[in-house]
Amino acid sequence: MLSKLKHLFSKASASTPEVDDDLLAFENPNFITDPDKIARLLGEIESSSPLCTIQIEGFAEDFSSSVLSIKLDKNAIILDELMPQHGNDLLLRSRALKLSTFHKGIHLSFHLANIEVGHSKGINYYKAPLPDRVFYPQRRRSPRLEISAIDIPFSGVVQRTGISIGGYLFDLSRGGAGVSVPVNRARVQRGDVIKNCQLTFDDYVMDFEFAVRFVKPVSATSPKVQIGGIFEGLSARSQSKLSYFITSLERVEIRKQKA
Repeated sequence: MLSKLKHLFSKASASTPEVDDDLLAFENPNFITDPDKIARLLGEIESSSPLCTIQIEGFAEDFSSSVLSIKLDKNAIILDELMPQHGNDLLLRSRALKLSTFHKGIHLSFHLANIEVGHSKGINYYKAPLPDRVFYPQRRRSPRLEISAIDIPFSGVVQRTGISIGGYLFDLSRGGAGVSVPVNRARVQRGDVIKNCQLTFDDYVMDFEFAVRFVKPVSATSPKVQIGGIFEGLSARSQSKLSYFITSLERVEIRKQKA
């Protein structure tokens, strides 16, 4: 396993100090207010093109959109039109919204106001000033490490539905993990507990329960989903093995930064 670590961080981007976190972050709300950090964070969201949830004040229905562009020189964010389509009519009346999404397994949200509508090739888009603060919960005690370069399988049974689930880790911390699942047949949702879970690393099998903190689609057109949660019921030995394994990953990153 450790022989693969040399390749691990070629794709890693979760090691930047500003976004180090674990999946317990949902319990520690935090706001980013520094304009440079906000611009950098929104730029990462633009690049990753996640599906975003849009809420319009006064309406219970959620809508979907995505960030098309960040214009730092114009202090502007550009959003795609809303789906379903009738959300666009509501937004034209309100001219304000709340955007929520997940970035590197962490929930974030911000409000936009003074929204202007534009048109390009018959499709609406929306322009608004960059937010002055972003809800982005952070905890630095257990840095999350992206591990998509290492195949670590995950398995368990969703307590609520009784259906087995399997996938591979895409990130890991001492407190929790993110799991990529080909299709959400087990109908996992936030708040579920996954029982009889197992992870294997360095020839050690770790048994635990997994409390789900988020479930999100990889894209609007893919059946794949990402599930994030926290470990529960870890034995002392499992905690020790997990900590040693993560320390090994962190050392690889340190050597990479010094190279």
